Amino acid sequence: MKEDCAPDPVGPSRPNSRASSPVQRATLGEKRFSPSKLVALIEVTSGAGLDPHDVLCGTGLDPAAIANPFTLTSTQQFLTAARNAIHQYPGSDLGIRVGGMLHASSYGMFGYAALCAETMAHAFDSAVKFHRLANGVIGIGWDKQGDTASWHFPAYEEVVLPEPGTQLYDFLIDMQFALHVTVIKDVMGAWCVPVQAQFTREQPAHVSLLAETLGCRVAFGQPMNVLSYPAAWLQRAPQLAHPITAAQVSRQCAQLLEDLRSRSEITERVYHELTRTPGRFPELDTLAEALCMTTRTLRRKLEAAGTAYSELLTSVRRALAIDYLTTTTLGIDDIASALGFSDAVSFRHAFKRWTKRNPTDFRRK
Repeated sequence: MKEDCAPDPVGPSRPNSRASSPVQRATLGEKRFSPSKLVALIEVTSGAGLDPHDVLCGTGLDPAAIANPFTLTSTQQFLTAARNAIHQYPGSDLGIRVGGMLHASSYGMFGYAALCAETMAHAFDSAVKFHRLANGVIGIGWDKQGDTASWHFPAYEEVVLPEPGTQLYDFLIDMQFALHVTVIKDVMGAWCVPVQAQFTREQPAHVSLLAETLGCRVAFGQPMNVLSYPAAWLQRAPQLAHPITAAQVSRQCAQLLEDLRSRSEITERVYHELTRTPGRFPELDTLAEALCMTTRTLRRKLEAAGTAYSELLTSVRRALAIDYLTTTTLGIDDIASALGFSDAVSFRHAFKRWTKRNPTDFRRK
């Protein structure tokens, strides 16, 4: 099992009438999702000749693990694998191909809730309400204006990353557009294609594949990332619409979401304590005392949330290291000291494990 490489915490979507919350930094490492997205990523990259072990490097996973439907994975693991794949994949179309492989059936109860919704509008609302169950990496939202119903996805400057990168961003946006179109077709039928897709970035090399996959006009250099459908379709019933089943599944999704929230609460509290005083990281016993519980109880709660004190501490140190290197002129020795390392050599070794680059090269780039 290899140590996780650094992921990218992701920020909020563009505000609109119905919007989901983006993934939180404190919960990135929580193992609570099916490996469906990783399976799609590996299938696409393997088809391009990449070694699955190279793509999964730093995730602590191997091909056998993601082939197991009972394996639980984290957003952090997916982002790490995505970064590896982007660096090795021989093209710009990785995101659109991965997204096109993600169907409603890829998302378990979340997908089923959309499939049996009473109307297209209810399916859209369900997708936003229970987005966290689908290992959503970026925030999503939709609204109705005039005769158009539009999905909105965040612009680059609205996505908060410790190490901003347009390649990862473009991958995530392409994937989101493609999976939306694919899942909505699963729900409503093959006839249900968008009327237009607008991207904030400039036209990519794979523009033809984008247009073919989305099945509509595509425009680039736009103010927002928008996927539009006719508003007149919102009251149409999905192919498998069933009001009773929809209510039952919605209740189950709500319970799953509540379980995730309760698990996330302890993670966020620990993360807050670890970041309360820069350069000072309390030991597990001290942390448990500050949270008014025993060390055993804290360890058990973190385990139930799919994480551990050591994983959260590593996540905090990694995020702070990236922040110090990119936003300050502190020397490597000073950064090592601020992060609680015994010396600069230990910090360099740790940073290389996290990012596959040494601190000096990282700062220079």
